[in-house]
Amino acid sequence: MVHKISSFSKHGLGIVGGLLLFTLGACTVPQTPPTSVVLLPPPAPVRTEAPATALSPEADSALKDAEQNVREARAQRALWIAAVEELQKARAAARVFDSEATLAHAREVVTLCALSLQQKQAPPVSW
Repeated sequence: MVHKISSFSKHGLGIVGGLLLFTLGACTVPQTPPTSVVLLPPPAPVRTEAPATALSPEADSALKDAEQNVREARAQRALWIAAVEELQKARAAARVFDSEATLAHAREVVTLCALSLQQKQAPPVSW
């Protein structure tokens, strides 16, 4: 006995088969592009000088001046928070014997304290 397959069954199998192939085709792993040579920047120069074991005399005196200016501004109740933060940075730099950073932060402290004292001398602003 010969079975006749209906036209719906033929098309249904074709659609299912097509979906199966489409699904499997989407699951394929794409080919990786050929690897290329990545050029890295040259290494940083090696530091040959020995690490500092003490602050320079200029940085040490600048740090002492900064601490004195903070004490004066605090005594006159004119100390700015920015000056305290810069003093903390100067002290942190001094702990690792970074004379340049200590000097820069200490000079900023002196400038901020001078400005805070000048501001106190100015007349109050009325709105």
